[in-house]
Amino acid sequence: MDAIQTFRREDIPEVLGLFRATFLHNGRSAPARLDTYFDRVFFENPWYDADLPSFVYRDRSGVIIGFVGVQPRPLVLRGRPLRGAVATKFMVSPTGGDHLAAVRLLKRVFAGAQDVLLSDLGTDAGRRIWEGVGGTTALLYSLQWQRPVRPARHALSWLRGRGMPGFITGGLRPFCSMADALLARSRARSRDGLDGYTTDDLSVDVMVALFPGLCADRALRPEYDARTLQWLLSVAQQNEPHRVLRQRVVRDARGDVVGWFLYLLEPGGVSDVVQLVARKGAAEPVFQLLLADAWSAGAVMLSGRLEPSMVREMSVRHSYFRQVGPWTLTHAKDPDVLAAILSGSAFLSRLEGEW
Repeated sequence: MDAIQTFRREDIPEVLGLFRATFLHNGRSAPARLDTYFDRVFFENPWYDADLPSFVYRDRSGVIIGFVGVQPRPLVLRGRPLRGAVATKFMVSPTGGDHLAAVRLLKRVFAGAQDVLLSDLGTDAGRRIWEGVGGTTALLYSLQWQRPVRPARHALSWLRGRGMPGFITGGLRPFCSMADALLARSRARSRDGLDGYTTDDLSVDVMVALFPGLCADRALRPEYDARTLQWLLSVAQQNEPHRVLRQRVVRDARGDVVGWFLYLLEPGGVSDVVQLVARKGAAEPVFQLLLADAWSAGAVMLSGRLEPSMVREMSVRHSYFRQVGPWTLTHAKDPDVLAAILSGSAFLSRLEGEW
């Protein structure tokens, strides 16, 4: 019996057990509705392609000791359609007894029919295996940016997390709120170049129709249609039921769409930016209006994956950049695809990965 087999629906209960034994015991968080997650993401996926299957790895007794999920994702390279895929939930039992299971699984996926394979939740160990079998780390897309929206409240949270007694932080909270409010008023008066720019609710139809034009300067980008994008956004919301996926479009004085932002709002905490899009020359107003929207919604901090085209605008607005989380990994058969990713000329938001 071949140790590596195509993942089938009837394998889900056993893969769920493996997931609980590997991911959850290592402190990783689980998607909401975990019992239906694997069916929802791998078999109800609107991009499902039998030629790009997920795989399980069985030991000699037939027990599943490894798994790697594959989610097809259509991409476009300078107008040329590509068969993309995302590798997700890559896991091998530490007690499985086969020390080469992870390497063999990944080699099987690399040999698949896709033009490019991505993974954006790679651990240090996963990165070593990925690079060891011929993959590459996309360092730019492995960086995260963070921007305190309420700096005083953020500093207070930092102190509380490092052991400052609650009665002290509780007493300081009103003063921090006052300081943040004064800072917000000061920044509102100093905003330049925002006259006429407005935000409104963002629809899927607008995203599908305008995304190619807004990202026309990118060598590599995802391809959306209304059905698949709606599914993707619904999964993002289902996986984070305690947070609201806030979707806002930015228009200029003429009413033209110049960009948009999507983020998972957590009032009083860290809100994660899922996608940030800006037309060439409009990054500054789009980013400023993201900050203003997050302030009005009650966020303390914004965090997101680095968007290479917005580094200057983020830096000017006092964002900081670091690599403390997962790695973004890639494997491409076409060197032009790999060059687009490594040079930062690809559009790869958190919607385009496992995250």
